[in-house]
Amino acid sequence: MPNPFAEELERLRGKMPVRELASRALCSKSAVSDYLNKDKIPSPGIARHLDNALGAQGKLVQLAYEQRQLRQGEEPPHAVTAADSPDSLANTTGDDVWRRTFLHQTLGLVAGAALPSLTESGDPGHLERMTAHRVLRAAHGVVDNLRGAQSVYQQAQTHHRQVLDDWRNPRNTPAERRELAALSSDTGGFVGFLTYDLGMAETAIRCYQEAAEAALEADDLSSWANLRGQMSRIAADQGHFKRAANLADHALHRGGTRIHPAVRCWLHAVSAHHHAGLDEAHNASAALDEAWRLLGHCDDGEIPPYIGYISPVEIGKWAGHTFVRLATKQRQYTSGGIKALEEARAAWPRGARRGSAEVLTASARIYLANGDLDQAARHAADAVRIATDTDSARNLTAAFAAQSAITTRRQRP
Repeated sequence: MPNPFAEELERLRGKMPVRELASRALCSKSAVSDYLNKDKIPSPGIARHLDNALGAQGKLVQLAYEQRQLRQGEEPPHAVTAADSPDSLANTTGDDVWRRTFLHQTLGLVAGAALPSLTESGDPGHLERMTAHRVLRAAHGVVDNLRGAQSVYQQAQTHHRQVLDDWRNPRNTPAERRELAALSSDTGGFVGFLTYDLGMAETAIRCYQEAAEAALEADDLSSWANLRGQMSRIAADQGHFKRAANLADHALHRGGTRIHPAVRCWLHAVSAHHHAGLDEAHNASAALDEAWRLLGHCDDGEIPPYIGYISPVEIGKWAGHTFVRLATKQRQYTSGGIKALEEARAAWPRGARRGSAEVLTASARIYLANGDLDQAARHAADAVRIATDTDSARNLTAAFAAQSAITTRRQRP
């Protein structure tokens, strides 16, 4: 089977020794050899290093993305290893010694002693195992924020399976089983997020569905509703707006006021976007109004950690997404979308760099709808750069689609 990425990499390399290319691209000689000879495709971040080293102006990044999309579902995501990157953090996420050091020094949690209970012999108590599970889940979340989904995907999957094994232990008391079900919904939802960020939509939906079932066993309706909302996002990204709206609206209807206000707020915001995709401007506007209203009632002192990012910026982002959808057929919504997304970009948290690609892509779309192609192209290019740097296939897909739409518009007579 032809490998356009390997062919282009070989052409650009010319007579450059593999060792020299590896040094310029900040990866190992064996990794470059694999990309040239073993039909392996690098992650977007490594592809960018190779692209920069050879002055390919984005060609290698584009080819790597296209090849990974063609192979989606045929192989697991490429895990970051020592062969791919010199970064010690990315290379040691699976090491128990590193885990203890990282947890003590980076998270500030005195939990190194609890971690061996996941890997060593013996029968630790339920409290010790729960402490270890929660600390490890927190560590994986930090690494994901620092290095992207690729860096922690396999470790998070392994940990989630450990949680499931503990949950299924017949010796659990009813209370222990419910606590482990809640933890399983959290780790399963996290794996679902990572899976989707790596571009595997259907697998992510299954992860979220299983996590939602665990949340119901844990009697956590807010978590269940949040996970259903995450499933609705994927459906909308695939263009299935009716399914997306049904998922979000059903979660709101079933949960009612038993759902935490922060989750209800977010669900109304995403529901607005889904209804906009169905050209239901009235329903979209009503849902946005309700999201803004609920935002003032979110902070009751007990915001669940999985929705802790709720903020005016988050709702502003979804308002922008909503206006983008409406503006594709009704130009009067462009000004509202431009305003909402300008405000979101200005206030976007510096630590949430991966998410900024989503806002930039939406900005590109709204300027495209307004006919400002230069501004649209600038935002799309920034989105591609950030999505590549953070190894987010999900954001890269959307950013490339925006660039394609801009190019098509420029070519019109």
